[in-house]
Amino acid sequence: MQTFDPAVIEFTKQLQDWHASRVANLQLILDHPESTLKLGDAEIKGDSDIAKGIRAGVRIAMDQLGKLPFSVTPCTDEEEED
Repeated sequence: MQTFDPAVIEFTKQLQDWHASRVANLQLILDHPESTLKLGDAEIKGDSDIAKGIRAGVRIAMDQLGKLPFSVTPCTDEEEED
């Protein structure tokens, strides 16, 4: 999609940044399976069955999040004239 609307461009940048940070956080959990997970006040040992289940859920979430299905390209004034 191409747009001149700065609000749309800013919104999509914020959404892309949000998505990238969430994917990075989830990937961190998968990249360090030995690490203890902290959920609120609870600490879950990385080698526990609960942690293994959490990592399975994270893999499902990563599969569902995938890559954002859109992109936005800011238009220039020259493109508007075409």
